[in-house]
Amino acid sequence: MEIDGEEARLQRKQATYIFLDEPFEIQKETYRGQQYSQIYFARLHLMRALLYSLVPNWKPHLPICTVLELEEGRECVIIGTLYKHMKLKPSILDEYSKERSTTPLVKPHNFMHPDDHLVLEDESGRVKLGGAELLPSAYVTGIVVALHGKETSAGEFLVLDVLDAGLAPQKELPLNSGEDKYVVLVSGLNVGSGTSNPLQFQLLVDHITGHLGDEKEQGIAAEIVHVVIAGNSIEIPRGLLNGQ
Repeated sequence: MEIDGEEARLQRKQATYIFLDEPFEIQKETYRGQQYSQIYFARLHLMRALLYSLVPNWKPHLPICTVLELEEGRECVIIGTLYKHMKLKPSILDEYSKERSTTPLVKPHNFMHPDDHLVLEDESGRVKLGGAELLPSAYVTGIVVALHGKETSAGEFLVLDVLDAGLAPQKELPLNSGEDKYVVLVSGLNVGSGTSNPLQFQLLVDHITGHLGDEKEQGIAAEIVHVVIAGNSIEIPRGLLNGQ
């Protein structure tokens, strides 16, 4: 009888734990691997179909291969996603080291380095890219391209020519004849600097949102369809980020 009573007590205790955990349970969410892997896969799938249709007019005499099918010295076309390997790319481990360090680490003025290189990746694998036709400084990670070239004895793919998909077709927006629309171009806000005037910035916001002026000026503001911040939007004072 004592054993049965103990089991019943444990079951009640377990049921209590389950009940208390329910409010914190994550519903309908599953971990699907790397954070952006699905986005890169979907982009490669769609852009590759477009590039396949362009290759026959670009390099009709060359076969299209995967990274796994490359052969040394044989010219071909490969299609995949570019990955930019950057030696100075920020790392979470470096950020942690800065927090634990008593002396500030030297920060580079940019993240470019002469040893940076590009890699092309598809479902079958990845290959390092070489040659002067594809400069790392001109590309970023995530671009889907078709490359004409050949594999070298060092295992790199020597790029001889590059084809990208270009811009997507632009949809024409309906515009009634005689109806004016405006685009606001603004630069030099320098938010955060010691010389910036918050009042001027607030006046700009109020004007764009139609909270200034008479009825005529508010009517003009109502026809603003885009606001483009063209540069120099923020300014970080020197010395603010030094040290811990």
